[in-house]
Amino acid sequence: MYIKRKEIKSDMFKAEYVFYVIGIIFLFATLAYFSYEYLFNLSDLAKTIILLCLAVVFFFLGDFMKERGI
Repeated sequence: MYIKRKEIKSDMFKAEYVFYVIGIIFLFATLAYFSYEYLFNLSDLAKTIILLCLAVVFFFLGDFMKERGI
């Protein structure tokens, strides 16, 4: 009985990783769409600010994933 619970728990962790990967893929897809549709019309200053904000977001996302061991 204990072994079955442990197997189920490990399967749940694998599913959690799959959802993280799907979320990250959607994040990149959203950024690609946003940059394709809207960034061509913005000024260089606005593009630089957005780029810096995205760098900070990806830094914290990477740090979060490193802490979780993903």
